[in-house]
Amino acid sequence: MARPLSFLILAIAVACAALFLLLPMAKIAQHQGGIEAVTPKAPPVEEANALPGVITPDAPGIETDTRAIDEPLETEELTVAVSGSIGDASGSALADREIEVTSQGFGGESISGVRVMSDQQGEFTLQLVPERQYQLRIEARDDYAGFTLDSFTDADAERLRSIVLERVQLVDVDGLIVDRNSAPVADFELSLRHLSLDYPDRLIRSDSSGFFSLRGFPAGAWRIATSQSDYFRIKGLELQPGEYRNLTLMIDRGSYHLSGWVRDGYGTPLAQVTVTLKSAFATDEYHSFSHRSITTDANGAFEFAELGGNQLTIAVYAAGFETHISQHNFSSFSDRLEIVLKE
Repeated sequence: MARPLSFLILAIAVACAALFLLLPMAKIAQHQGGIEAVTPKAPPVEEANALPGVITPDAPGIETDTRAIDEPLETEELTVAVSGSIGDASGSALADREIEVTSQGFGGESISGVRVMSDQQGEFTLQLVPERQYQLRIEARDDYAGFTLDSFTDADAERLRSIVLERVQLVDVDGLIVDRNSAPVADFELSLRHLSLDYPDRLIRSDSSGFFSLRGFPAGAWRIATSQSDYFRIKGLELQPGEYRNLTLMIDRGSYHLSGWVRDGYGTPLAQVTVTLKSAFATDEYHSFSHRSITTDANGAFEFAELGGNQLTIAVYAAGFETHISQHNFSSFSDRLEIVLKE
């Protein structure tokens, strides 16, 4: 009885071993068969990367742009070379002159610019975009005035062939800035402008004693003025070539004082009303003008100081009221006024 039982146990063990070896191989075969059956074929690389409607590089006989799609294409405007020259009235070439050319938009605004220098023969070359509007500018330097050519194109090349700069005669001036009492005005700044030449403005500043010195400014008609809120202007001054002059420039300043109030017809103070004073006087050499302007405070009050004592023209402007204009002659060093505006 023990021997048949031993054979039975041995048979069962052999069967289990065979089953253990055959089962993994069946699973592997089944798995490989599934991949073959359900996995789609991957497309060729060229086909996968191709964009719809775009010819791919392997299309025969077609050249394609292989740059990245987001790479900007370089665009260059076509230009033409336009040459010119710079000289003076005697025909002498002017070398090392800076020429500034500015491109203009449709509204005349500057949109781009370039600078070139004239060579030893006074010649220069510009690269211009056809039919575009340009402005050419040569700054004044030494004893030559400046030059400006407005609104030209490449078709106006003839206007650039021979640019003639005007030679100027420079003069020197020393002087004194004084008020209406002939007292020196210290540390006072005036701007000098030539009325007929293209030449940079020049600043005149008095020292602590009221004296000033000016060197190398073109002879001719000048205008001298301030850029401050108290505006002073001197016109009619003219110097001849080779002339030296010692000038006394008198402005409308002094020790007079004017104050007052601005009201309506009911006596109500008017705030933020503009009050202006104008004055003028003449000397043997020029005319001197002044213009001052302030606004009234919350009480309708105004005050001017350091006036020259000349006759004044007073103008008062307020929205909703008639403009008030009157003349005032000082009766003392400190006058007070009450101005009534009409609606």
